[in-house]
Amino acid sequence: MPAVTSVSDARRQARWRFAGWLAIALSGLLCLSLTGADLRRLLDADGLRNAGEILSGFAHPDLSADFLARVLDLSVESLLIGILGTVLAALLGTVLAFFATRVPELDDPPRGPPAWARTGLAATRSAARVLLGVGRSVPEIVWAYLFVQLLGLGPGAAVLAIGLTVGGNIGKLFAELAEAVDPRPVQALRAAGASRWALFLHAVLPQVGRQWTGYALFCLECNIRIGTILGVVGAGGLGSEIALSLRYFQYDKLATTLLAVLAFVVALELLSNRLRRAAIGWTLGLSAAGTLWAWVRLDVPWADLFSGAGLALMPRMDTLAIDLAFLKTAAGQIGDTLLMAWVATLLSAALAFVLAPLGAARLSTGSYLPDPPRPRGIGRWLRPLAAALSRVVQQLTRVMPELTLALVFVVWVGGGPLAGILAIAVHNIGVMGRLFADVLEEAEPGPPAALQSLGAGTLATFLFGVLPQVQARLAALTLYRFEVNVRATAMVGFVGAGGIGDALNTAISLFHLHDLGVLLLTMLLLVAAVDALGDRVRARILRGDGTRLPLPGCAPEAHLPVPLSSSTRSLTP
Repeated sequence: MPAVTSVSDARRQARWRFAGWLAIALSGLLCLSLTGADLRRLLDADGLRNAGEILSGFAHPDLSADFLARVLDLSVESLLIGILGTVLAALLGTVLAFFATRVPELDDPPRGPPAWARTGLAATRSAARVLLGVGRSVPEIVWAYLFVQLLGLGPGAAVLAIGLTVGGNIGKLFAELAEAVDPRPVQALRAAGASRWALFLHAVLPQVGRQWTGYALFCLECNIRIGTILGVVGAGGLGSEIALSLRYFQYDKLATTLLAVLAFVVALELLSNRLRRAAIGWTLGLSAAGTLWAWVRLDVPWADLFSGAGLALMPRMDTLAIDLAFLKTAAGQIGDTLLMAWVATLLSAALAFVLAPLGAARLSTGSYLPDPPRPRGIGRWLRPLAAALSRVVQQLTRVMPELTLALVFVVWVGGGPLAGILAIAVHNIGVMGRLFADVLEEAEPGPPAALQSLGAGTLATFLFGVLPQVQARLAALTLYRFEVNVRATAMVGFVGAGGIGDALNTAISLFHLHDLGVLLLTMLLLVAAVDALGDRVRARILRGDGTRLPLPGCAPEAHLPVPLSSSTRSLTP
């Protein structure tokens, strides 16, 4: 009887699981319909002609010496923007993390601090967390556009934008890591009367220093990529050339610049992988040298930040008067942003779900058995070929930033939600494929090995031996990418690809400070709500799983000791 009950429960769970996946798929179709995106524009004659002209540029890229020298110069500028932005983000994040961290108390303190001191410390901690939230909630491109208005065209805007947004992410993660340390050394020093500074220097930092350094270096890799795209709003780097090429229909120059972005990012990944295997002193030394070079070369006008003209551009609280008509408009744009992000996430997850097993070594070309039979016939060639194609597709889509893809799709299908959905989906195919493949590789080998020993094929091994172990983590990673994509959707709107970014762009361009203030506040609330909801849902999905989130582009040993932390959601490979 118990066996019958077990089988009945299993069938009921399977039916519920199927109904859940069906509901998710239908939600994607419904959201796509609500965005108003017309898929027929992909095959529109004018759109196809525009796409053909862009592709024809790749057949005849501009390889003149002058243009190649300009692309090389902009590539170096992008590199230095990423380095200096990371240094600024690390400094900002470390300072705010110091104030935002809750240091463990003694279980039975002999005498607590006075009430005014406790109140002041709590207020400072809350203020630091709010500042971290504000920094990370606003996409880099919004900060970049604002700073272009303050500092003028040039790389300074990109450096400050990266510093603020990534600083918010770094600070929040640093604080989470600091609060997760072993409390015994902290309590021992606290019992001896040590100050907060002493607790951090002698009890917290020795435990988290390596993790902080590793995460900051990972951010360096991501920020250099971001530095290649912020130029589309006039913040220097390769992005400025991409925007100019599209504006003047110079697709040969566009092809050269996009190929340069691709080569630049691939070279960066290779260097990053090499440095991870080397002593950390090499990375720190190169970062220090790069920082000095960036400080001299970029020549950021820091003093202009505090000029009267610059401060006048900032929205004031008295400009945030409630305008119901505009609030209704902003709510509609927020809704469009969420719908676009959800559709793009589901589309990319579906494609990554197919590509990831093909690229996973054990499933595609390897085996879970210690002495597997050698493949015969055409399968001996097809498997490596499919694995190579899968990895190439993932790599090509992953290295091309969403903003660059959005520019291309705007030319192809015109402005609007469809261009934004396609740009985010294409970029996330590679990102999610890599994340999914990492999770598949971490599956326990026992069940799939047992199936393979009974003669199961690759598909059966995946469906019944690997997938049941990792499906919760795959679902959690998909949700995590949706949270990232909400911010990415706001970013692609700056180039006409729909969502709230289009309204932000208009407000900044026309100096409508009231609209800008309302939109930024709305964006802040949206990101906070999505983060909070996402944390709760992911925690429920992973309850009891003990999952660690693999950092995109990092080696497995770089996994963070925090399960699917919301701080990692801005990692944009």
